[in-house]
Amino acid sequence: SPGFLTLGQKYSIALGSTVVLPCKINETERSAQYVLAWKRGIAILTAGTLKVTVNPRIRLMPMVQGQPGYNLEIRDVHIGDAGDYMCQIGTMEVKEIVHTLEVLVPAKIDYIAPAHPVEVHKGARVRLECKGTGNPTPRIIWSRRNKLLPTGDANLTESVFEMLHVNRHSSGHYLCTADNRVGQPDVREFTVNVLHPPEVEVEHPTVHSGVGYEAQLTCIVHSEPTANVVWLKEGTELDTNARHHSQSVNGNKHSLLIRNVTRYDLGNYTCQASNHLGTDRGTLHLSGLPSICHFDSPTASNDRDQYNITWTVESHSPIEEYRLFYRLHSPSRHSLENPYGRGLYYNNPYSYQPEVVHRASFQLKKLRAGSSYEARVQARNEYGWNQLSSLFQ
Repeated sequence: SPGFLTLGQKYSIALGSTVVLPCKINETERSAQYVLAWKRGIAILTAGTLKVTVNPRIRLMPMVQGQPGYNLEIRDVHIGDAGDYMCQIGTMEVKEIVHTLEVLVPAKIDYIAPAHPVEVHKGARVRLECKGTGNPTPRIIWSRRNKLLPTGDANLTESVFEMLHVNRHSSGHYLCTADNRVGQPDVREFTVNVLHPPEVEVEHPTVHSGVGYEAQLTCIVHSEPTANVVWLKEGTELDTNARHHSQSVNGNKHSLLIRNVTRYDLGNYTCQASNHLGTDRGTLHLSGLPSICHFDSPTASNDRDQYNITWTVESHSPIEEYRLFYRLHSPSRHSLENPYGRGLYYNNPYSYQPEVVHRASFQLKKLRAGSSYEARVQARNEYGWNQLSSLFQ
């Protein structure tokens, strides 16, 4: 009796495609006496050359000359086509091979919760859920549009994404992606909006300016819903006028522009933001003092016992005096702020440089060869002394 040249195997086929299940036998003189049949479970699909099933998507493939076979074609594969298919030879002792058809189904999200945008107050708990179907079972991946997740991860694999004690950083667009590597992933978007009182950040706590110049004080306000922002000077709300102009940039950046600064404009300002959930404030200081000095000389000297130390400072009025502190470097010392200590040098240049940036230098002499020194410097204009500079070594 004839036997099979084909071995049973598993076919993984994408939904909607075509599959051919092979069934080849070795021809013998008595092959014609035996009936070949395709079955699925107890259902007979074909018997000999006769198609029994009424399914129009199933047919017997024509035999190729010299290649005996009894191949079954299934077109436009449906999910319900998955299962075992038997090719049988009707001998006294039935011979058969079994092909298993697995239908690969692209991932599809079939459940999301909540189905509407989420709006909660700061400190609340948010739970997002997403489920998908497909074959193989899809992975559910959470991500966030243009940002990392609040956990700091780029993505997380789980069906439920939960955030406890949300804050303004939790607001955004969250993406649920179902992916099983069959076709294109399915994606749904969740919008989370956290309502919170204003939070005020100050861009520069101290702004340096001078009489006749222009000054801009800036604060950044994070608020949902949008806050009302007002500016106060020494506790009194300012009226906007030709010299005091309040403006908003990109929604949350608020600036107070002061034109033609006078001595009376110097002092403390408050950026105050309010919505129905609360109020927050940021304090800024408009100062006529010089800014902090910055050393810009090389850290090593070409001279054995001398060093030319240089620095720059921004001041909108003339520099009247510098105060330079220097000494041998010692890890055990932490401060150079004693104005009467050893190594103090007063320089009284009264700088009339018209530029805002002032440059100064001093030649340190009789230094110890091969030694390291450290220095700090201060500058004074008509409004007083600035802060000591950072340590320079």
